[in-house]
Amino acid sequence: MSNKNLDCTVVITTFFAGEKLEACIKNIPKALNILIIDNGGEKEKKKYFEDKFLNLTYYVSDTNLGVPRSYSLANSLVKTKYMFNTQPDVIIKKNCIENLLEKTHLYPNFAILSPTIFHNNSYLVEGDYKILKIFKKKFKETGKMKIHPIDKKPPDGDISVEAVTGTAMLIDREKLKLIDDWDKNIFNYYEDMDLCLRFRLKGFEIIKIRASEVDHNAFSSHNASIFKELDFSRNWHYSWSKFYFLKKHSTKIHAYKFGLSLFLKSIFKSFIYIFFNKSKSITHFAKAYGVLFAILNIKASFRPNINNQKY
Repeated sequence: MSNKNLDCTVVITTFFAGEKLEACIKNIPKALNILIIDNGGEKEKKKYFEDKFLNLTYYVSDTNLGVPRSYSLANSLVKTKYMFNTQPDVIIKKNCIENLLEKTHLYPNFAILSPTIFHNNSYLVEGDYKILKIFKKKFKETGKMKIHPIDKKPPDGDISVEAVTGTAMLIDREKLKLIDDWDKNIFNYYEDMDLCLRFRLKGFEIIKIRASEVDHNAFSSHNASIFKELDFSRNWHYSWSKFYFLKKHSTKIHAYKFGLSLFLKSIFKSFIYIFFNKSKSITHFAKAYGVLFAILNIKASFRPNINNQKY
């Protein structure tokens, strides 16, 4: 594909990513514009990256926007037809984005084209795409995704799926306007499922492209020195966001049943583990804390306390 046809901007959200960010950028074609949304306020990195990569714009946010609001901000800044959203702990393999762009004309009804996702060079179907059952325009949980032996290896060709993870996705920005952008009530987690479900309810397709690949080293987007703070935040927001997602797309009964069950189990486990595994106790407390805020209809306000940041 010639450079003139690369009508796409690569968007990466970052929060104290350390060396991971530059490793990710180095695999992006120079013909593509790159937009970094820095939620860690690392202003000193702006000059370094913009001087080193002439196709890159480094935006430093005064506050930690979270994932959906970062992508929404990026959507207001970019001018290209497509956005390729990814994160620092992703290695973009050769011709990944070019192969996605090649398929945009083949699948005119697509809203998202996603590469095949490997995890530390291993294929896990649960980490590649998701099952979202839609019943009478509502999301209906069906338990864990059933993995058949044939699904334990990458598909032979492109496949239409119901949802993909936010690890890496090429989005048609015109179709994004039709669903009113990302849900900015979410800070992190389930924003990708929410986006996919709303696209599907509009009748658009989400397609995995076999010839396009990335490798994902999960939970490594941030410096190891802040792992504990980020792990608490991850568990807090995962619980909050799942309740919010169920309440929005399923039924209130379903959401509150999930939320109350998770709260009681997490509080119990937090109390038990405090006597012999403090780390697990804190993890379960974070889950209870997050889902309690969601049950009480309090916004997703928790932020990791790092370097006395403003939020």
